[in-house]
Amino acid sequence: MNSFPRRLQGFTLVELMVSTAIIGLIMLVLVGLTNQTTKTWQSTTEKIEKFQQARDGFESMTRKLSQATLNTNWEYLDSAGAPRDKNIGSTAFKNFIPLYYGRSSDLRIVSGPMSKNAKFSGLSNDKVRPGDGIFFQAPLGYVKDTTNYAAMENLLNTWGYFVEAGLDPARPAFVDTAGVPTRWRSRLMEYMQPAENMSCYNKSDYSYNWFLAMLTTPARPVRALAENVVTLIIVPKLSKADEDARAKTQPSDAVYLSPWYVYDSFPLGADGKPMSIPLNPGAKAGSDSGAINPKNQLPPIISVTMIAVDERSAVILNDLKKNDPLMGIDVNTQNPPLFSDLTANPLEGATGDLAKYEAMLVQKKVTYRIFTSNVIIRGAKWSRVQTK
Repeated sequence: MNSFPRRLQGFTLVELMVSTAIIGLIMLVLVGLTNQTTKTWQSTTEKIEKFQQARDGFESMTRKLSQATLNTNWEYLDSAGAPRDKNIGSTAFKNFIPLYYGRSSDLRIVSGPMSKNAKFSGLSNDKVRPGDGIFFQAPLGYVKDTTNYAAMENLLNTWGYFVEAGLDPARPAFVDTAGVPTRWRSRLMEYMQPAENMSCYNKSDYSYNWFLAMLTTPARPVRALAENVVTLIIVPKLSKADEDARAKTQPSDAVYLSPWYVYDSFPLGADGKPMSIPLNPGAKAGSDSGAINPKNQLPPIISVTMIAVDERSAVILNDLKKNDPLMGIDVNTQNPPLFSDLTANPLEGATGDLAKYEAMLVQKKVTYRIFTSNVIIRGAKWSRVQTK
């Protein structure tokens, strides 16, 4: 019998097994790549969506902060740096002795650490407030009485921002009865005082009741602007040119506008009365830190830094709750304290406080984002020196 030509013979069993193994290996690699791509896409999408709320909150905060106003004017002041009493015929009005012209304003702006600053000591201790807070006035036109004031779109409001950690606010009762676990989260809070409740015009009240009075009430006018924001850092600043010029002639504490992360447009002395020419606390000998005078002035620039984590990381921090430094109550007990002294520890840079805080986040294996911006205050008309 004539055999088939070799070219018409089929594959051998070995060849089929080898080709099947190669095809199987290729399919395995393709499936692995597809799964990995899908997971990466899902993870990236989730991160974008989770940080989108933080990004929106940050943009809203910086936009409204840029509208801060003081409406500074010049008038006669007495030896305590206070203007004449507004109540015509009062004893204070009659006994007023003008001494010099100075900056004056009925409005105020203040910022500083929320957890340790004595300025905000009126805040209740049942809340954990990481980082800094800032409170100011701006023509935002927010009112509750829409019947009488809805058309007044440029009414002044007292506004503010801070971070607060705690359980879910306004949790419905049916959620509790359903056995849904509680959630400890850190949120960016927006303080919104209606225009009809403005109280900063009382010149005899030198306290911080112009925002504390409503902030400490059960029905406080606040809302959660973004979840999973672990800290907020506020640094009022001079222009870069002014800082560089002062760095050549002044000690380190006199270079910065807020070397201790505190700014107050209505500073008080040890006697609880307004200071005419406030000095930076702890100023070194030979400095003219009094020439950086924040009284009745808006800072030219406010550096805003906000750190947010994603939801999965928030779940990790949920178990740690307020005993963890990342929730804000212990960052000031670090040695040295974080975000407390610009003259000793810079905010940015490889060895700055921000890098140290990032190292804490990395150690906890959480995913985070840092949002930062230098907000130019459009209403600022900064002048250096005010003397009698």
